[in-house]
Amino acid sequence: MLKTWVTGATGFIGSNIAKHLIDQGNSVIATHRNSSNFEKCNDFADRIKWVNTDKSDWEANIINSKPDILIHTAWGGIDASQRNDWGIQLENFEFSRLYFDLAKKAAIKKVVALGSQAEYGNKKYAAKEEDELVPEDAYGAVKILTTNYLRSTFNASDTTWYWIRIYSLFGENENPNWLIPTTVSRILKNETINLTACEQIYNYLYIGDFLNYFDKIINDEKKRGGVYNICNSDSIRLKDFLMMTCNTINADDKLLNFGALPYRPNQNMKMMGNNSKFTETFEINESELLGMREGMKRTINYHKQKQQ
Repeated sequence: MLKTWVTGATGFIGSNIAKHLIDQGNSVIATHRNSSNFEKCNDFADRIKWVNTDKSDWEANIINSKPDILIHTAWGGIDASQRNDWGIQLENFEFSRLYFDLAKKAAIKKVVALGSQAEYGNKKYAAKEEDELVPEDAYGAVKILTTNYLRSTFNASDTTWYWIRIYSLFGENENPNWLIPTTVSRILKNETINLTACEQIYNYLYIGDFLNYFDKIINDEKKRGGVYNICNSDSIRLKDFLMMTCNTINADDKLLNFGALPYRPNQNMKMMGNNSKFTETFEINESELLGMREGMKRTINYHKQKQQ
């Protein structure tokens, strides 16, 4: 059994990771703030040891808990309206720096932190880890800053660090105002949803498949740390992905009003990643994954249950 310290456990990715770890028999210590919303953790909150970072003794609580792994998912300002807010993004760096310093003080042996496709900027191809990083907003730039601090903190230590650049994830517990939950909810209610032309190309990965990937890192005993892209190998046009969603529900695809909205300024039309470094390093058999279609079925069933 692993003792894991998870930041951001009340968010989309963090809550899924925390539940997954608990289901596998691991213990979870999760940091939160007074303002945290625990809705995403309702089904398993009582199985987590919660540590409030707004209390003065929180660092001592972490050290005394002696976690084996820090899993850092917490990050504010991810909505489009805040991604270029330098104040919010630099605050994320300061929290990350605090967590990494505490992990070093606590002699934690493994640190896993979440990066983003935004670090690459507007690429016209599937980006590789060694490609030039040209972020187009504060969010991507501060993610890079955080990577560099992580690297400099642990490179000459006994701690193995992993920086995971995540591409488009979907699935259970996504924020309800995001595109996929909004679209599914509207279609289930037989309501029209106004959309852009949706010609963007993404590497959508179901959260359940992400967790299978994540297991490879959590259980890595060979200390194969570093920077990795985690995404689907297959790209899909957003319009086709939403059409698949509609067809899976057996709804009229005319509910999807493509072209009703303009693209936002500087819309990135190709957000694709090359995951070969990760799949080859950790010997991933992608045929064993659930895939986009099965992942969408499970996501739709989740939203059906939420509406009951």
